[in-house]
Amino acid sequence: MAVTQNPLSIMIVDDRPENLSSMSQLLAQDGLDIVTARSGDEALAKMLSLDLALVLLDVQMPGMDGFEVADLMRRNPRTRHFPIIFVTAINKERRHIFSGFEVGAVDYIFKPVDPFIIRSKVQVFLEIKRSALERERLLVDLNRANRRLKDISDRKSDFLSAASHELRTPLTVIKEYCSLVHDGIVGTPNAEQKKCMEAALRNCNRLADLVNDLLDLDAIESGYSSMFREELDLGFLLREVAEDFGPRCDSVEQGIALDVPDGLPTALGNPDLVTQVLVNLVGNAHKFTPEGGTITLRAEREETNLRVAIKDTGPGIAPEYHDKVFEKFTQLNRKDGPGAKGTGLGLAISHKIVELMDGQLGLDSRDGQGATFHFTLPLFSETAHMRAFVADGTAHTRLGNTDWCLVLVRPCTPESELPEWLEETVTVALRQTDDATTVTAVENLPVKAVLLQASVAGAKAYLTRLQANLESAGHQDELPHCCVLPLDREAHQDFVWMPEKLVFNELAQVSDSKGMSYV
Repeated sequence: MAVTQNPLSIMIVDDRPENLSSMSQLLAQDGLDIVTARSGDEALAKMLSLDLALVLLDVQMPGMDGFEVADLMRRNPRTRHFPIIFVTAINKERRHIFSGFEVGAVDYIFKPVDPFIIRSKVQVFLEIKRSALERERLLVDLNRANRRLKDISDRKSDFLSAASHELRTPLTVIKEYCSLVHDGIVGTPNAEQKKCMEAALRNCNRLADLVNDLLDLDAIESGYSSMFREELDLGFLLREVAEDFGPRCDSVEQGIALDVPDGLPTALGNPDLVTQVLVNLVGNAHKFTPEGGTITLRAEREETNLRVAIKDTGPGIAPEYHDKVFEKFTQLNRKDGPGAKGTGLGLAISHKIVELMDGQLGLDSRDGQGATFHFTLPLFSETAHMRAFVADGTAHTRLGNTDWCLVLVRPCTPESELPEWLEETVTVALRQTDDATTVTAVENLPVKAVLLQASVAGAKAYLTRLQANLESAGHQDELPHCCVLPLDREAHQDFVWMPEKLVFNELAQVSDSKGMSYV
C-alpha cells in the first residue's frame, strides 16, 4: 500500500488578485497547498502558523514592498529559513537583483512568467522540503530507537547487577562449605572425596570469574566504565605481572622471560586496565603453554606508540581463527596446557579495553607454532594527556547538550611540584560528581587541570569558591594563577592543547569580567 505524504505548502504574495489566481492555477498539483496573500502584512501574519517550502514574493506592492517583507522574514526565527523567489516585471538591473539577494532571495523570476521555468523551480524546492522533512522524520525515529536501545541496555545492566548479587551470596556459601570438606575441617576426606571437592572449588572459582567478567564487559559496552588515563611505566607493569605469575609458571616448569629495553619511554593509559589486559594475556599464555615451555613478555617503541607482546610456545592458532578469538564466549579447540580453563570473555574484554585507550590488540600465530598477542598504547606527552583527560571525563555525556570547561590552576610562584594544600583545595571546591581533576604541566611547570561540567559562568563560580576556600585557609597571599577554556562539542576530537597560547590570570581577578582571558 502506498504511503500517503502530508501536503506541502507554498505561499504566493501579490497585490493583484488576477496574478494570484493565474499563478495558483499554474502551480496547482496534488499534495500541494497554495496559500495566497495580497500584502506584506497579510503574508507575514499567515507565515507565523505555516511551514512553507517556498515563498513566491512580488517585489512591487503598495505599502510594504517585497524587499521589506523579505528583510522582516529574515529577522524572525520562525520564518527566516523559508526560501524566497522574487517575482517581478521590473528592476532587471543588476543593482536591484543584488538588493534582493542581500535580503535573502534565492532566485528571481521575471514577468511574463515562463510556465515551464516556474514549475521546474517550484518542484526543486518541493523536493528539497520533502528531503528535509524525511531527514527530520528519520532523526525522530533514530532518537526513539536510541532511547529504546538505551532502555534495553540499562535493563540488561540492572539484570546483570541483580543476578550477580544473587549468585555471589550462595556461591560464597557453597565455596566455604566445599573448602571445609576439602581441608578436612569437618572430617578427613578420602582421596575420591577430596578430588570431588577440588572439582567443585575449581568450578566455583570459574563461576565467580564468569560473573566478574560479565559485569566488566557490560560496563565497557554500556559506556559506564569510568577511566582516566595517565603516564605509565610499562616496563614496571610487565615486571610486576611476571613476578605475580612466577610461582605458577615455576610449578609446571614454565619459563617466563622479560625483554624490556632500558630507556623505554612512558605510555598513556589507565594502569589498572592495562594490568587487567596483561593478566588476561599472560594467563592465556600460561594456560596453553605446555610444561617446560616459555612465555616471553616484550615491550618496544613503535613510531608514536609502545608495543607490548606476549609470546607463548603453545599449540598456536590457525589464521582463520584470529578474528574469532576476540569474540565473546569463544573457546577454540586448542589443547590445554596446565592453566585453568577460562570463561571465554578475557580476550573480548581486553580487546575493548585497549580500544578505549586508543590502542589496538592483535594476534600473530600459526597452527603448531605458538601465539603472540600484542597491543599498542600511545606514547605519553602532555598534549596527548590533556586530550585524553578531556575525552575520558566527557565520555558519558554528549558535549553538544552539555557545557564543559577546562580550568587550569598553577601556583603564583614557579615550583617544581604543586603544593599539597593547593591540590586539596582545588578538589574540595568541586560540586558536580562528573567533575574531574588531574596534574599536568605547562611550560614545564606543574598545573592542576579541572574538568567542569559547567558553562563559563559556572567556571567563574568555581574559581570564586576556590578563592574563598584558599583565603579561609590562610593562603590569601598565595593565590594561584588560572586559565579557563570553554570546550566545544565533541571536545575529545576537536580540543587542541596549545600551551604556548594559554593566558594565566591572577585568581583574585576572576570576579572582574575583564580579568579573565579565554583561549
